[in-house]
Amino acid sequence: MANKKKVLVTGSAGFIFSNFIRWALRYHKEDYEFVSIDKIALPESMHNIYANRGHKLHIGDICDRHFVDIVFQLERPDIVVHAAAESHVDDSIKSADRFVLSNVLGTQVIIDKCREYKVERLVYISTDEVYGQLSEDDESWTEGFAMAPRNPYSASKAAGELLVRAAYETHGLEYNITRACNNFGPRQSVTKFIPKIIKCILEELPIPIYGQGAQIREWIHVADNCSAIMAILNGPPNETYNISSNYEMSNLELVNMICNIMDGGHSLITFVEDRVGHDFRYSVDNAKLKNLDWKPNFKFKDGLRHTCKWYSKNRWFMR
Repeated sequence: MANKKKVLVTGSAGFIFSNFIRWALRYHKEDYEFVSIDKIALPESMHNIYANRGHKLHIGDICDRHFVDIVFQLERPDIVVHAAAESHVDDSIKSADRFVLSNVLGTQVIIDKCREYKVERLVYISTDEVYGQLSEDDESWTEGFAMAPRNPYSASKAAGELLVRAAYETHGLEYNITRACNNFGPRQSVTKFIPKIIKCILEELPIPIYGQGAQIREWIHVADNCSAIMAILNGPPNETYNISSNYEMSNLELVNMICNIMDGGHSLITFVEDRVGHDFRYSVDNAKLKNLDWKPNFKFKDGLRHTCKWYSKNRWFMR
C-alpha cells in the first residue's frame, strides 16, 4: 500500500469518469489508490455512486475552496485527474454562467490546491471541441492546431487548458491535457445523443435531429477513452494528447445505424431547427497517443450494439 500512488479524480459520478473509476479499480488497483470528488448534481449520478463502491468518494463542489482544501488535506494525492465540468453544449448556449464557474473558476481552485499540496502531476480533461470545426475535406486536427472554440462550453474548457499551462509556466506544476472525441457506452445521461436516440426508440417517441443531420462526429467507446487516459498518466508529463478512434460518421447515419440495430425507429426520425452555432465536423489525429503503445479495443459497431443492449436491459437508468 505504501508504494501505491494516490490518484484523486474529480467528476467521478459522471458518465466518463464513473466508468474510469470502475475500469481503474479493475485493472490498476495494484499500482494506484483511487479517491474522488463529485457534487452529485445529476439523477444518474446516484446510480453511478452505487456501482462504484470500491473507492472513497468526497461529495462536494470543486468551486468550494474550503471543501477542496479539506479533501487535499485528508488525501494528499500524488496525481490529480481533473474531469469535473459542466459539459452540455445546448445548456451553455442558453446560459454560460455555470460553465464559466465550474470549468474556469473550479479549475483554478484545483490548480491552486495541486500547487499547495505538491501534487506531482495534474491531468486536465479537455475536449476536441476546443479546436472549433472542420469542413468535410479538412485534415484531422493534430495537437499543434490552435484552439478556436465556437460555443461557451468549449470556450470554458479552452480557458481551463490555458490556466493549466500557465500554472506549469509560472509555478512548474507538471500536467497533461487530453482532448477526446465523442464518447459513448453504458451509463451515459439520456440527454446525450446516443442514449437519447435509444430512449426514443424504446418509448416510441420522435427522434429529434438538428438540421438535416449532416454534422459529422468521431466516436470512441468510453472504455477505450479510459485506457487512453491511463496510458497518458503513465507517459511523459507536460504533453497534450488527442484521444480518438478515427471512426467518423454523420449524425443521420448514426441514427439509422441505431435503428437498424434495434430493428425499428426509422419512422420516428424528426428533423428540427438546427442549433445556433452548430459545429459541422470534429476529427482528431491520434498518432501521438499511439506512440504510447495505446490503441482502441472496441470496434465501433460492436460497441454500439453493446450500448444499445445495455440500455434495453436497464431501462430504469433512463427514468
